[in-house]
Amino acid sequence: MSRDERVFLPIWWHYYSRFFNPEDIYILDHETSDGSTSGPGFVRIPVSHPVVDWGWHRDMLQSHQHRLLESYDAVLCTDVDEIVAPDPRTGDLGEYIDRFQGDFVNCRGYEILHRQESEPPFDSKLRILDQRFHWYFNPAYSKPLLARVPMLWHGGLHARVDGLTREDPSLYLIHLHRMDYDICLSRHCQRTSQPWNQHDLDRGWGYQNRIIEPAHFHRWFYQDSSGGVPINLERIPEYWRGLI
Repeated sequence: MSRDERVFLPIWWHYYSRFFNPEDIYILDHETSDGSTSGPGFVRIPVSHPVVDWGWHRDMLQSHQHRLLESYDAVLCTDVDEIVAPDPRTGDLGEYIDRFQGDFVNCRGYEILHRQESEPPFDSKLRILDQRFHWYFNPAYSKPLLARVPMLWHGGLHARVDGLTREDPSLYLIHLHRMDYDICLSRHCQRTSQPWNQHDLDRGWGYQNRIIEPAHFHRWFYQDSSGGVPINLERIPEYWRGLI
């Protein structure tokens, strides 16, 4: 699902269009107004909802995943800032899906982090992994996104409702939310400006998307993983260069 994602949607599409034909790429367009969903290369499905609501977001993705499985052997469902990729030494995503035989699989979640003191602002003309050199493991993003069966997810698709996991340490989910400090802050401001469902506010769901006060945002960006684990930076191995 995408809403006014002029930065992330092109990155998302350029990656996944290497492996899927335009008629097999589906974008749920949530009232986009910036023109980012107006181009060719995918099937656009308009959706509408008056407030930010992570339960509705889950329900919409889940229902479309069920519907697509009536026509496809497997469906990969991601957010616009998520790149699912196997370890490059084992092949690419297309090859992974071709040999995938399980009911579902959990990715291994890693978040790219922009280190402002040593890395310039994001340049859309360059590959991300030629500009960003560190990530950290975040199990909150070890999501079960590739499946051959209908899935019942918790909000954000972070886990199955029944708690089952089937991990493959060679399949990664690369989360781009923090790939650029200023872009991330701007995105938070955009989301904060929208009305939110009171149910989500009461439970703190998606709280990180509402952090915009400068000192709080800086502390969150570099110290709060939003997944309950410390941010332990690792150098991204060289064999990932060129992927995105």
